[in-house]
Amino acid sequence: MNLLRHHSSQEIRPGDSFRYAREILKPYGELDRVLAWCKTELIDEWRWQLIDGSSDHRPGRYIFYFDSDRDFFAFVLHWA
Repeated sequence: MNLLRHHSSQEIRPGDSFRYAREILKPYGELDRVLAWCKTELIDEWRWQLIDGSSDHRPGRYIFYFDSDRDFFAFVLHWA
């Protein structure tokens, strides 16, 4: 079970408590763009988790978790 800390509180919520999850690969330096987009475009609760950090030689692996259909599909259409 993966535990994720809410970015605006001290609550910890397990990753499997979200309705949707999507893994993405992003090159070094690209995660900030994804997070900025999520902060402005998503309307319901969401989290992200680092699986494997990026480097100059390989992309990072991240899992994003969502509660709403709208947020999940907007994320998939934009970033997948």
